[in-house]
Order: sequence, then C-alpha cells, then structure tokens
Amino acid sequence: MRGKVIPVYIGLIKQCDDQMERFFRYLEDAGQDKDAMIIFTSDHGDYLGDHWLGEKDLFHTPAVKVPLIIHDPRESTGGTRGVVCRNLVEAIDVTATITHAAGCELPSHIVEGRSLMPYLENREHLEPQSHAISEYDCSNHPARAGLKVAPRTPGCSW
Repeated sequence: MRGKVIPVYIGLIKQCDDQMERFFRYLEDAGQDKDAMIIFTSDHGDYLGDHWLGEKDLFHTPAVKVPLIIHDPRESTGGTRGVVCRNLVEAIDVTATITHAAGCELPSHIVEGRSLMPYLENREHLEPQSHAISEYDCSNHPARAGLKVAPRTPGCSW
C-alpha cells in the first residue's frame, strides 16, 4: 500500500507547491504581496501507512498534527518569521486570528478560538492553550471494539 500511496501523496504536495508558486507570483505582480496575510493549514493529517492505517482515522500524531504556517507581512511580526512555535493551537484559532489581524473585535459568543496574534508578534499569550479536545465518530470503525466503546456512543473523545 505505501509503495503506491506515498508517491501519489508526494505528487499532490508537488501540485500544491506549484499552485502556491503561481499564487505568490500573482500577489507580487499585483503589488499585494506586502499586504496579504497568508495562512497555510489542513483539516487533518494522513497516516500514509503508519500504524498500518490510511487516511485520517483516530488520534495518532500523523492524523492530528497538521501544518499551520502563517505569514503576516506587518512589521510587528517580523521577529517571528521563520520561527517554529511549539505552543498548542487549534484550527478554531484561525478565525479568531484573522478577525484580530483585521482589527475587528472578536465576537466571543460566535468565535470559539483564540487569536494567535500574540505568538505572531512574539508576545506571551495571556490565555495559552493547555489541552485540545478532539472527537471522532468511531461507531463504524473496527477500533471501536478494542476501545470498548458501545456502537451507539455518539463519539470517542480524548
């Protein structure tokens, strides 16, 4: 399986790289490269055969640890360019970060995430994340039996 899946996956990564190059060139040609915040992420990882699994099931590192790359061209974020932040963040933080970066107030009754701007500006976050909550509907997954979860249980949370 890995012999077929991994080359295809690498090909898809190459396709993403090629399209991002076109996009970055467009921004530069349009004179917008100095004004655009660019966020690159994914909704999930992929096992690629790790743990004898494919796709994105369960909560092993290959499935849940995804890239989050943020390029903010503002001078206030210059000190963090190229820096790897090892703090715990979640996908729901992206909306709050964009809202904050745009200078808008965060509607806390709507937006659940926290702005990551303190990390981008090399400041200590006033509310650092200590844990992440994930949920997966494992009712039809063979691992459900090994986890001793009843079929009608709505999801598995860790």
